[in-house]
Amino acid sequence: MTTPIPRFFAFAIGLVAFGIQLVADEPSAGLERFYIGTYSGAIYKSTLNLGTGTFGASSVAVSTTDPSFVAMTPDRNFLYAVNEGGAAVVAFSVDKTNGTLKRLNQRSSNGASPAHVVVDASGRNVIVANYSGGSVTVFPILTNGQLGVASASVKHPGTGPLAHCTTLDANNRFAFVCDKGLDQVRSYVFDAAAGTLVTNTIPFVAVAKGSGPRHMTFDKEYKRAYVICELKSTIIGFDYDAANGVLTPFQSPLHTVSTLLPGATSGGNTTAEIVVHPSGKFVYGSNRGKNTIAVFTVNPEDGTLTQVQQQSTGATPRNFAIDPTGAYCIVAGQTSNDVRLYAINSENGQLSDTGKKFTVAAPVCILPFILEPPQPVITARAARENTFELEIGNSLNLLTYQLYQTTALAPATTWNLLATGSRGQTNFVLTNSQPLEYFRVGVLTNY
Repeated sequence: MTTPIPRFFAFAIGLVAFGIQLVADEPSAGLERFYIGTYSGAIYKSTLNLGTGTFGASSVAVSTTDPSFVAMTPDRNFLYAVNEGGAAVVAFSVDKTNGTLKRLNQRSSNGASPAHVVVDASGRNVIVANYSGGSVTVFPILTNGQLGVASASVKHPGTGPLAHCTTLDANNRFAFVCDKGLDQVRSYVFDAAAGTLVTNTIPFVAVAKGSGPRHMTFDKEYKRAYVICELKSTIIGFDYDAANGVLTPFQSPLHTVSTLLPGATSGGNTTAEIVVHPSGKFVYGSNRGKNTIAVFTVNPEDGTLTQVQQQSTGATPRNFAIDPTGAYCIVAGQTSNDVRLYAINSENGQLSDTGKKFTVAAPVCILPFILEPPQPVITARAARENTFELEIGNSLNLLTYQLYQTTALAPATTWNLLATGSRGQTNFVLTNSQPLEYFRVGVLTNY
């Protein structure tokens, strides 16, 4: 999306006005909001202050039955939750001011025990994985956010399929479904406009028998994918052929790496969630039973993983999320009935317990997003004759900035778009063509 957030920082600069820094007394470090899916009859909400590393108050966003997994549209206007016990998926509108949710409508998930829901990148469809019976259903999102009649429903073949999650590739063209019962990751051609799923030419990639593939995630460049296997406590790495929607395993030895300590057996442990750090340098997987988050570094040459830490968590870390800035890991302890915060070391990816936590009954899904981006700190200095350099500080490498210019300020000032940076760009060299020019910086809604 390219609509600037109405959060700008404006200042004037003339031909000789260089070497100045413009900054508020205490620039905001940013604020995140996150939703919590639970087994306790409600979706909860809370916030994370990125400057202090503290949680805000938690409260009920909406009461609803069995909302174990949740997902949002890219514009964050609507949220969708599976009703796991009721074999349904429910649509909600989002009050962006206070984060409360309003129920819109509900549809049968066309299967039993829906375990996962995702919104495609276009924001036009909801895809639900039905665990029991192994099926996947696509629902169109209507203009008012309600769920339309299912546009596709695919049942997995074979004996005892258990569809656990759906993961879409960068082009929104292929959908991959981890089937724990079949020990397969199945591949579908996805048409967002039609809301259809068609079995791919190469329909699946198999994993070792009894592994139980549960969740899958791509790296930040969508060149590789990682699948966490629930029953064997392993992670499998794959190279990804984006042209054909084909996964090829690469992680050694035997294409797997354990989520446990060296020499430990998987007895009494099952894995749950897997996440790649926004930097692409680290991978995290949760162990239920051992009650840890396993931390891995990623070899940038071949994508292979090396374990560097086992971080203790609350009981049964069913789900966790790395916040969009990459600074924190938020962990849902399903049976310790809490949400805990861990700081991430940007150099080695390791976690440290901040001691910050709050109580929520049976949390099982964490969905964070940036609510207020950090306030930019802008430095201007001469670059060469009639040019100047703007440096944006207090930024995040996931943000995209736009610069606007005007020659005079008035109540009805028209700001002209001067430059759009690339994602993460914070340095701009501009021509100073007027005796006095005013500039402002906007943050694009691309996070």
